[in-house]
Amino acid sequence: MLSVKTRSAAKPKGASASSHVSSRALAKGLEILDILGAASHAMALGDISSAAKLGKPSTFRLLQTLRVLRYIQQDEQGNYLRGARMPGDTTNTWVQALVLAATEEMARLNADLAETVSLAALMEDHIRVVHTLESPQNIRMSNYPRRILPPYASSLGKAITAYQAPEHAQVLIQVYGLYVFTPKTITQPMMVREDLERTRERGYACEMEETVLGGCCFGAPIHEHGEVVRAAISVSLPHSRLTKEAEKSIPRRVVHAAEEIGKRLASLPAKG
Repeated sequence: MLSVKTRSAAKPKGASASSHVSSRALAKGLEILDILGAASHAMALGDISSAAKLGKPSTFRLLQTLRVLRYIQQDEQGNYLRGARMPGDTTNTWVQALVLAATEEMARLNADLAETVSLAALMEDHIRVVHTLESPQNIRMSNYPRRILPPYASSLGKAITAYQAPEHAQVLIQVYGLYVFTPKTITQPMMVREDLERTRERGYACEMEETVLGGCCFGAPIHEHGEVVRAAISVSLPHSRLTKEAEKSIPRRVVHAAEEIGKRLASLPAKG
């Protein structure tokens, strides 16, 4: 099982020079969040340092702390931008916006493929289904809203976890735990990490009977801004209906749907 080491905070002993330094760091951290929140694009370390009137080493340390806590993200060029979590976030409001942005693409996939289509979102320390359209066929793979997903075994869970900072991905797995659902479930930490790396490399996740024997699923990450991923969409079907043609075409359809949803989300006013 993957482990997360935590350090207990020291108890305050009254006002001191150290508490003054901590307060200044907190103030600068909040200032950096304001700077990134107001920016229309990802910012480089040097630009943030200049805007915050803070040395690069100190700015870098604050940025790394904020990144681990998911207040900010880094894009492929290593620049920084607003992340999945901000002070005052209203998660329910964002989930409502996500479902609204995904409704059209989910309905299209469901109608065209006649298979179950699901949408999941990243919460504080877990991944949860927020909307689903069931397959109209008698034999089908079912899903349901509010279901908490295994971040290492489900396609939705993999598609989201693969794009988190390593520290946060580890937390998601640690909180859920590593459980065997079928003989095909991967639970060895090294193999889990390799599977998540493959997911990121190809741009979508596969689940082949890892949570339910006889079931398979393809999930794609929904990118809002660069590498920011806090949602995913999937198509699930019985393995008996997975033809070679479907194994090629369904991932393409799911990735395209995720891209369209991401565009709609990115065009919405920032509300958390």
